[in-house]
Amino acid sequence: MSGRGAYYKQLYGGRGRGRARGGPPAGDNSDGSTGYSAHSFRGTKRSISRSDEPGGAQGSSDDLLRKVRSLGGKSYPAYRDLQGHWEYPTFQLYVDHVQSDPYAPPSKLRVRVPRAVAGIPPGLFSNKIRTVALCDYLTREVCALLDQKFAGRSRGQQSGGGGWAGEKGGQVTVDRPGQQVLERSSVVLTRKDDDSDDVEAGVELRFCVSLPAQGRTILGEQAVQVFADVVPALARSLLYSSHDATRMAQFVDCVEDQEDLRRQIADAGLVAFVPNGAVLPRASGAADTPMKAARVVPFQSPPNLERTFVLPHRGPISGMAIPRGITMIAGGGFHGKSTLLDALARGCYNHVPGDGREFLVTSSGCVSIQGEDGRAVTNVDISPFIGDLPGGVPTASFSTQDASGSTSMAAGVIEAMQALEMGADALLFDEDTCATNFLIRDRRMQRLVSADPITPLVYKVRAMLKDHGCSSVLVIGGCGDYCDVADLVLEMRDYRCFDITGAAKQVAQEIPSAVPDHEASRFGSIRPRYVQVGSLPSGDKKVAARKRTAIEIGGETLDLSALVQLVHDSQTRAIAAALKHFHHSSPSVASLKELQEDLETSLDTEGLDAIVQQDRIDGFLARPRSFELAMAINRLRTVSIGYNGGHVLR
Repeated sequence: MSGRGAYYKQLYGGRGRGRARGGPPAGDNSDGSTGYSAHSFRGTKRSISRSDEPGGAQGSSDDLLRKVRSLGGKSYPAYRDLQGHWEYPTFQLYVDHVQSDPYAPPSKLRVRVPRAVAGIPPGLFSNKIRTVALCDYLTREVCALLDQKFAGRSRGQQSGGGGWAGEKGGQVTVDRPGQQVLERSSVVLTRKDDDSDDVEAGVELRFCVSLPAQGRTILGEQAVQVFADVVPALARSLLYSSHDATRMAQFVDCVEDQEDLRRQIADAGLVAFVPNGAVLPRASGAADTPMKAARVVPFQSPPNLERTFVLPHRGPISGMAIPRGITMIAGGGFHGKSTLLDALARGCYNHVPGDGREFLVTSSGCVSIQGEDGRAVTNVDISPFIGDLPGGVPTASFSTQDASGSTSMAAGVIEAMQALEMGADALLFDEDTCATNFLIRDRRMQRLVSADPITPLVYKVRAMLKDHGCSSVLVIGGCGDYCDVADLVLEMRDYRCFDITGAAKQVAQEIPSAVPDHEASRFGSIRPRYVQVGSLPSGDKKVAARKRTAIEIGGETLDLSALVQLVHDSQTRAIAAALKHFHHSSPSVASLKELQEDLETSLDTEGLDAIVQQDRIDGFLARPRSFELAMAINRLRTVSIGYNGGHVLR
């Protein structure tokens, strides 16, 4: 299924009733046990119905099944009697929201297994990254269970004929992870609720169910199967005893090793590390899984660039080290240049074991830059690259609703540079997706066209490194002028990597370019910009992610297709939620840095629940990087953002 129906099956939306959430006191494990760090627990917002108040549940699982069976043949709204908290023998079921009819967004449910019942060893979530890895692993196992034992329910297959009067519903949906390991809201570790003696710390799964019906008539027996068979199976999937202990530990250890490797390369002055044996190509342009063909060439580092690091669990690992500076990736067409750069762009995330790109890590502050014809730009100082435009249009605070390739790239670089305050330290460029006149301008064009306001990147890239500590990695197939400025030149040849820096420097000497005569000694200042928070989307507009690359805001679409490091639909949903969250959590005017720092603090302490409205719970969110969030704000056509301290320009 595609379009609106498929979207709603993935969206964990709807309205419920709830109370505030909070994190545990530092060093308090609530029950006196050891091995649990402060951030291992997530204060979870809970929908409050009459049954979720202190004092107990609406009933037992037997009561629930009798209730469900009694609803058979009734009108669909009668399903609302199920809303509340139900006690199964070994877990709790929370029915937070019941859909209004069979075609409405599906119902929202949670199962929570107490920690003592789940039996997960504390060592598997003893720190932040291990907790993220554990919850990601459990989410994947739940999805595998749905595929293996409840395939029709997980894929939206109908049990009866089509049409309005046909049988529908019964599908169970959980947020499906991709190849990257992300902090998610699908499975969370909850702490003990200090306000209620009935709510224990545990492991919580959030999911959606499309409740069964024929037309608008409840199918009682089919609904009983959901609550008698599927829900208990989901709860069992949260038990440590339900899993291969070795495989679970290896998954968590692998993710922790990748995070440790990323820290080590930063300490070593590197922007990236590509391990020997990595499988860089993907199955297809539409699939992020590794290519399995026999012709795949595993990556092998050039000997002089090989480095070895020792990881906490895996031990020694060797591969190619890319140092800070200017790195040029050259080579013929279809030899693997863009594949390597794509892998580097995704290297800011940890990957699942067996992905082929696990242990390929880049700085967490790398940002990919592309040309974006038609994007909105609001008050960005692009003067380091572009002087006054025809008609005397200044560029120190440039705005347009329809940027060209060069102005969009200039804005993208400056916006990323402004994000340096948040940790951006490397920019990635692919010649195929960049505006050529932004990258280079050779001697012939300089002589032919004298009135060009653009100072190309090749003249500024070294000043950008010297003045702001920002490295660059560029895929270059036809712009030989970059031989003058590159510290390291790699060639991809038949999918193998070679260091040809010496040859590139020799060519630069033998065939002079215009770069030495025009290279800038200074990049220019980078000033912070300030956002009028009231100009961000608010509750009076519908704000919803329609896919990974788009957010619908009122009747307009925010295009995020150029944000190639946005890797999952759930990250886009989280960005949409964050845009609305700023309205009730931020001052009226704030710098982008302040907005993001405050949000990161909230996410660190409260998890993704921090950006969801107080009366709702959403199990279909994944944490985006602060860079993609800032890039989304920068692309809003109605945002008020500018310089001059707290005075926001339009």
